[in-house]
Amino acid sequence: MSLETTPTHAAIAEMPARPLVIEVEHLDGHYGPRQILFDVSLTIVQGEIMVIMGGSGSGKSTLLRYLVGLERPSTGTIRLLGHDIGRLGGTAMLNLRRKIGVAFQGGAMFSSMTVAENIKLPLRELATLNEKTMDIMARLKLEVVNLAGFGHLMPSELSGGMLKRAAVARAIVMDPKLLFFDEPSAGLDPVVSSALDDLILRLREAMDMTIVVVTHEVESALKIADRITILDKGRILTVDTVEGVRHSPDEHIQNLLNRRSEQQEMDAAAYLRRLSGEA
Repeated sequence: MSLETTPTHAAIAEMPARPLVIEVEHLDGHYGPRQILFDVSLTIVQGEIMVIMGGSGSGKSTLLRYLVGLERPSTGTIRLLGHDIGRLGGTAMLNLRRKIGVAFQGGAMFSSMTVAENIKLPLRELATLNEKTMDIMARLKLEVVNLAGFGHLMPSELSGGMLKRAAVARAIVMDPKLLFFDEPSAGLDPVVSSALDDLILRLREAMDMTIVVVTHEVESALKIADRITILDKGRILTVDTVEGVRHSPDEHIQNLLNRRSEQQEMDAAAYLRRLSGEA
């Protein structure tokens, strides 16, 4: 397989003719003077589950920050639902965020609010609804994530898996067209993690959402993804179907899938120069 920054022809042929929901073109990403992402280009179609993977420090979390609009691109472009987010003003960006849901790693629930109040928060901030309507919408979304009857509890009273599902309920309370997950299975046991994977698949089928998942969990990625993007040192190594990734001849990809460490040999003289500060 050639290492491309766009889907292979085989992958494109297998995908239905659906509109593009996310378009990333030649994106460079920085934290201060340090460059994290290099010439990233990626497209995601409506109704697709795209999984973004990579080792620690590969840039996957940074890419997510750009995709959800927490960082604005200075080089390259990002279009969400047809809108160039680098050109949107405050009001236009707020309107776009009404169509986007984010389930943050760890849940990111407010500890001083009940689960139901957490779920209603986006409605309070972004919509104009009466209290009864918000209560109904919160209960509906708790039903979707199998947490009916738990809205009165505080986040501290939920298990790890329940907290993740409550975060999903909050992310989908406004019926977004585009849903982002940041490490949804992190810290969960295999059974709970598998149940969360099933929930992601059900959400796509029931609500026709486009879903982007950032994860390091290989088993989860292979289960839920339509396509997988693999990052390495801030560059896209490949974008392909699950089968394409499974059978990739690339050593970096196989090391990631099989959890093999990559030992780098270092020249002794170069090592001494680095220790002395000369490298």
